[in-house]
Amino acid sequence: MADNDASREDRQLPASERRLQKAREEGRVPRSRDFGHFAMLGGALLAAAALGPGLAQASIGMVRDAMRFGRPEALTAERLPQLFAAVGLDAFIALLPLLGAFALAAIAASAIPGGIVFSGKALKVDASKLSPINGLKRIFSIRGSVELLKLIVLAIALIAVSAWFVSSSLAEFAGLATWPLAQALDSGSALLGAGLATLLAVLATVALVDLPFQWFRHRAELRMTHQEAKQEAKESDGDPMLRSRIRQRQREIASRRMLAAVPAADVIVTNPTHYAVAIRYDETKGGAPRVVAKGVDLLAGRIREIARAASVPLVEAPPLARALYAHVELDREIPVALYNAVAQVLAYVHRLRNWVPGRSAAPRMPENFEVPEALDPANDTRANAAQASGPAGTSDAR
Repeated sequence: MADNDASREDRQLPASERRLQKAREEGRVPRSRDFGHFAMLGGALLAAAALGPGLAQASIGMVRDAMRFGRPEALTAERLPQLFAAVGLDAFIALLPLLGAFALAAIAASAIPGGIVFSGKALKVDASKLSPINGLKRIFSIRGSVELLKLIVLAIALIAVSAWFVSSSLAEFAGLATWPLAQALDSGSALLGAGLATLLAVLATVALVDLPFQWFRHRAELRMTHQEAKQEAKESDGDPMLRSRIRQRQREIASRRMLAAVPAADVIVTNPTHYAVAIRYDETKGGAPRVVAKGVDLLAGRIREIARAASVPLVEAPPLARALYAHVELDREIPVALYNAVAQVLAYVHRLRNWVPGRSAAPRMPENFEVPEALDPANDTRANAAQASGPAGTSDAR
């Protein structure tokens, strides 16, 4: 018992959607017995009020038809069962709307608290439920005690209301004996309906309290411990170490694919050691030049090694390399603001490829690349450092 209390105290986390769905698949949903009583009695009263006159007329007609039969039906054994079968069929057809109303009331009683659930797990035989010891534990448990207390209170309330109604209407019931039969039946039906409506009001009050109580108790029973929440997250999202290895594997594959595009690049823009960005311009496809590879530090060094092995020109342009790395994703065209700077680099590469040593001077590498200050991350770093250091730091920067 102490273990159960400790386990209940540890369940501090609300039930997750997956836990609620799993419980629903097992047929464990909130149910209100009091609402079922209210729905059935209410459905019976509504059906009696709506279908009562027609059912009465049908009953009178069936009795008349059953009492009218000739001598052959009474004396012939073969024809008498046919007469009973015809009367029974008429009775079933007359009661069919009433049975349908009861069926709808039963569906509403089971569907409104927790919804309609079709689960085969609830039909499986559980040996623990057949054990007398487990049955006694359920009866004398806290939940069983609460249910028993509710039934006692409900029974007392219904008995008290019934006694009050009978005592207050006793004179009217006694007076029905002196009335004509048709008028007495109508008045008696009205009195009986009023009494049932009073009982229905008691059941409705109890059901309005029991519905939210059952909902909250169902959620409380499905509360989770921290360990259960971690285990569920692990089952849902997978092992964190496995996810980390998968992400690492994906990065390795993406890195190899990116490095494979370096030999086909037109130029590598460097910082010269920290950044390396590979650019390719395909005139046949049109559009702007695209960034096919980029990296920093070790990956930048690897890009430069592959570029040298493939005879891809390397151009040192620190502001342009920083801007391209920060603002252009892989396999995306460069922004319009960097068109001029990249055009300078491509023009230099074009002259370098067409240069024949000994015939003319080597092409000069551009020195001032037209890179907007807003696109160079170094400018933001210097500005933040200047703001942090104050006037003295600004003076030193100058």
